[in-house]
Amino acid sequence: MSTITFRRNLDSETLHVPELRSMVGHSVEIIVRDSQPVPGFDSDRSALLQKVDELYQQCSQPGWDNEDAEPIGMQTHAIARRLLELLPNDTPLPVISPEPDGQINFEWYRASRRLLTTSISGTGTLYWAALIDSEDPRGSCQLADQFPPTLLYWIGMVCG
Repeated sequence: MSTITFRRNLDSETLHVPELRSMVGHSVEIIVRDSQPVPGFDSDRSALLQKVDELYQQCSQPGWDNEDAEPIGMQTHAIARRLLELLPNDTPLPVISPEPDGQINFEWYRASRRLLTTSISGTGTLYWAALIDSEDPRGSCQLADQFPPTLLYWIGMVCG
């Protein structure tokens, strides 16, 4: 996935998107993404969906880590599956792992100082943190009916 980000003032001579007309005269950040599907995306996503199912089976009891880990709940499992299903096919797939607090972690990693980690809770809240060189932005967002734009932005910053 290639991503280009730039800032500019919108003026009526360069604006060809009707939805942005209200922003003429404003300084905006424009993000352009290459939308070519990642080769093998569908089969790789199917394998990750299966891995989410396996994690749920293996980690659905208290102490699944032979210590004090919280179980992964049915809602967390369902939300993790939904997030993967909504992931656009031009986006790199994450590495998935269980967390001892009962959440499921999705991580996009490019290098030691370029990564994004997202913890999926059973409430639908996605807690994310990125490390991009010396920056360490973090936040949260809710999963709705599309893959969260905030996460797409940070995946692009990490992997683009």
